[in-house]
Amino acid sequence: MNDRFQYVLFTIIIIEFAFLSTVIAETQAPLFLLFKPEGLVKYSCDGQQWSEVTRNKFLYQNDHIQTGKSSSCMLLDQKNSTIQSMSENTRIGIHKNGIVKKSGMITKTGAINHLLGDMNKKYFKALRYSVLRRSASRTPTFELKTAKKITVSSKYPDLVWQHVGAEYSYRLYIGSHSFDISANNNSSTVRFSLPLLKSGYHKYFVTVLKNGSPLYEPPKKRKLYFMSEKEQTELLNQKKLIEAIDPENGFLLGNFLEEKGLIVAAMDYYRQFFEKNPEENQMRPFLIKVYSDLRLSHLKRAEINRYNAIQ
Repeated sequence: MNDRFQYVLFTIIIIEFAFLSTVIAETQAPLFLLFKPEGLVKYSCDGQQWSEVTRNKFLYQNDHIQTGKSSSCMLLDQKNSTIQSMSENTRIGIHKNGIVKKSGMITKTGAINHLLGDMNKKYFKALRYSVLRRSASRTPTFELKTAKKITVSSKYPDLVWQHVGAEYSYRLYIGSHSFDISANNNSSTVRFSLPLLKSGYHKYFVTVLKNGSPLYEPPKKRKLYFMSEKEQTELLNQKKLIEAIDPENGFLLGNFLEEKGLIVAAMDYYRQFFEKNPEENQMRPFLIKVYSDLRLSHLKRAEINRYNAIQ
């Protein structure tokens, strides 16, 4: 019976992998971010039907952009982190190898030194988290999972984990420090702001308490890195460069902070982005991946369902 179960499980995994491979093959990552549109800037996905662009917009292969008189916009190359300026009365097409100019003028204006990493590579990695996988366990046991590794700082001091029930509280251990935490029972997650810690790496774990007594302790300790003030200052200076490019919707800020390991702060910015831009469903795997990294399985499942419902 056990062999049969393993065979069925293996078959399911193979089918899911084949399905996901097909989805990835058919899915595009954004190639450019259009930002700072001024005047009359128009977008088309086919070069025939056009709509006005009034805010930041992700661009994909075969998209088209044109500017009117006394109009302009900026284009961020997601892969190379370079910025180009699109002048008035200019029309372009987006190709996987770059911008194809139809008319007008495009000029390079700068770079952001790869602060965002390779967006295409990260996108397809994130996409792998967008399929609900069946559990291999037929007898689930009580447990609380937390992020395997996470970076925090005095500016971004929060840890989060799933709230496992109204009758439970928690004790967080970081090195020789411990913190007793009561959850907000109106929330499905627990959020705790750390006090200032010594910079560097720490081991951490969270135990679950019931009536003040330990009920569950994880089998492994996790890794937490607390940034020094010097490191945080450098981070905030780099963050200003991203804010100058993307002050509105928060996606690139989330991407930047995720790149630096600040995954709780990244989650906050990704959520802000999707609250303002729910139609940008193709980017939702980034939020799904962050939920997975934070071990927030309930939020991950809900976001996967939302992502696949809009496909």
